[in-house]
Amino acid sequence: MRTETTGHLLRLVMDRPQKRNALDLDTLGALRAACSPPPGVRVIRLEAEGPAWCAGADLASLAAHPGGSAGAMLLFADALADLVACPVPMVAVVDGAVLGGGVGLLCCADIVVAGPTASLSLPEARVGLWPMMVGALLGRVTTPRVAMDLALTGRKVAGEEALRLGLFSRLLPSAAETDQAAREVCDAIAARSPAAIRAGREAWRRSAGLEVPDLRGRLRALASDLATTSAHPDAAEGIAAFFEKREPRWAD
Repeated sequence: MRTETTGHLLRLVMDRPQKRNALDLDTLGALRAACSPPPGVRVIRLEAEGPAWCAGADLASLAAHPGGSAGAMLLFADALADLVACPVPMVAVVDGAVLGGGVGLLCCADIVVAGPTASLSLPEARVGLWPMMVGALLGRVTTPRVAMDLALTGRKVAGEEALRLGLFSRLLPSAAETDQAAREVCDAIAARSPAAIRAGREAWRRSAGLEVPDLRGRLRALASDLATTSAHPDAAEGIAAFFEKREPRWAD
């Protein structure tokens, strides 16, 4: 991940387009580090290179975690909690597909500026898994029924529908207009009182019952649930079927 600080702006760019910007151990580490930004940073802009914004977890990389699959899932849960707890606002600038764990990453942002090719989907159930930690965050930005619809069907949501459902904050018709809108949003945030923004974000989380320590505990519990689901034979069958381009044969 590339990082660049200019004035009050910290820019984060996921730069693994060949892997569709899937979240590996290094990227998760960089995201967590960015949650303790240098002094003077008032806004974080998160974006990605290539046609896909984020394809979710990089399973091959996460498998190398010293704690195994369970440890990797706890790391992912902690990274999401850290992003929500970040002391400065985050603006996600999205064009291209966002899948699985990438949707969780997107839900951590305060504002989502979306371009014409931006779309979201949760394909986990198709391969015998479930978007455990993502669900805890998705419920913060849309309704439980919408979250369940996306998780059960795996359907793609894009454009005006994603905007209407609260998954996007703004939707722009071109890449150039998306970039310009993101610049204007970041500039506006940077011009506001950092103390007021910090106090306001914390107060809103508290009033909504979304205090970060509680959220971290819930995300970690969901990570353990995901580790259990991942160990079920259906998960192995679903992943094999995906790579073999066939329909999975589920156990009853």
